[in-house]
Amino acid sequence: MRTTLLGGLLDAARHNLARGAERALLFESGRVYLRSGPPATGGPLAGVFPGARAAPACEPHRVGALAIGSIRPPAWDESSISADSVPMEATGAGFFELKGVLEDTCRVLGVEPHLAPGRKTFLHPGRAADIELAGVPAGWIGELHPLVGEEWDLPGGFAFELDLAALTEAGVMTERFEDVTTYPAVYQDVAVIVSVDTPAEQVSEAVAAGAGDLLRSARVFDLYAGDQLGAGKKSLALRLEFRADDRTLTDAEVAERRDAIRSSVAEIGGALRE
Repeated sequence: MRTTLLGGLLDAARHNLARGAERALLFESGRVYLRSGPPATGGPLAGVFPGARAAPACEPHRVGALAIGSIRPPAWDESSISADSVPMEATGAGFFELKGVLEDTCRVLGVEPHLAPGRKTFLHPGRAADIELAGVPAGWIGELHPLVGEEWDLPGGFAFELDLAALTEAGVMTERFEDVTTYPAVYQDVAVIVSVDTPAEQVSEAVAAGAGDLLRSARVFDLYAGDQLGAGKKSLALRLEFRADDRTLTDAEVAERRDAIRSSVAEIGGALRE
């Protein structure tokens, strides 16, 4: 009677890697079994079933994912990369790559996941987060604890698990589309210097607040911490996509938003890296 989907995913990853697979990108949708009784609401996905007698345990339906190795397949021209550089697939998927998978999964239902520092015994301390959907605890995401990797003979990895009841409750099933061709997007990169204790989500929220309604997406693509920044500092680089529904944006308009972003990140103790 499993309490998490992670064990089965780890077993499957070990089986495949031991037989020559170069990476393991796995997911499962299924039920877990918890000691607590079934909830009063939430329907079958939450473990509420019809009948005169309640189920003896809570049986929520969850979806879990595990990534060991690169999320994307190797490109055709990567054999030309010099010996001094490190191909992307050699580094494997990281926290932000799997966070992107989580965000894409939630956005299918129009839900934006929020992450807060979390602690699970099977995840690496300081590299794990709890997931909330519309203010409701809904799961976890993070890097596998080294002892877990050792137990399963795996070279590390990242995973998440999400309650489907919380996802469907917060989500809306509607048909959505956006015109992305009439007025093309303008892309800009910004690097924000903050304290190492500042969560990436807080930085993204500050950038979005300054960027305003023209911002379509803000994606973290790089993390740097070194002597150039000073002790206790880190730099997060974000790729920003700006687009208007009724016109093509000018460089001047986007520059104004950059100034607003500078003011917004200053409110959380950060600064733009020029």
